[in-house]
Amino acid sequence: MAVNRDHPGGSLEFQAERFADHLGKISSFLDENSSVSIESVVLSKAPGKRISGRIAFQGNPLVLFDYRVFLDPESGFLTVDQSTFSVIRGHEGQEPLVRWDYIRSPRSNIPCAHIQIHSHGDEWTHALLLSGHHSRRACRRIKNEARTPRIANVHFPVGRRRFRPCLEEILLFVIDEFGAACTPQARDALHRGIREWEKIQLRAAVRHDRTAALEALEE
Repeated sequence: MAVNRDHPGGSLEFQAERFADHLGKISSFLDENSSVSIESVVLSKAPGKRISGRIAFQGNPLVLFDYRVFLDPESGFLTVDQSTFSVIRGHEGQEPLVRWDYIRSPRSNIPCAHIQIHSHGDEWTHALLLSGHHSRRACRRIKNEARTPRIANVHFPVGRRRFRPCLEEILLFVIDEFGAACTPQARDALHRGIREWEKIQLRAAVRHDRTAALEALEE
């Protein structure tokens, strides 16, 4: 979901609390017992906030999210320094099936936005077969017992800084691929969040390269 809003304004605490409130509302659509916490952290370049939470689907994977955010000194926007979305089959503390990571300034040559797959093929098969049945893909699932090597150390690029997935997309992934139950109202809210994220990232891209934006408008 969007961190940068239409207009900057307010302290780090104010903007972080507002973002955490949004995440809490999205989470509560899918899990009435969901939780979101916020705490102060020290990032490499500035004071920041850590916003984390969990969303449990009954009989389905657990989604954990973790953001490290700070206030950009130039724009005044709340900005993500790091984020992780984890899909776990089982209980919290187990290794995730898959993880979406974003690191604004990686210390090595890994992509700043990437996917890491932590499970063998049989673990994925087990998770997919024993999860819900609320989507057509889940109902059509064919058992695949083929075992595959671990590829948890491979970082798959996924959209870089501006076009990485938002939390709402990960939640729809769990709903559609694992067949988790989802009300029409919750699905609508997730799609609204995706549209808002796209608009905000588009604005950020325009601010980053105004010349290219003007050229596109003149085409």
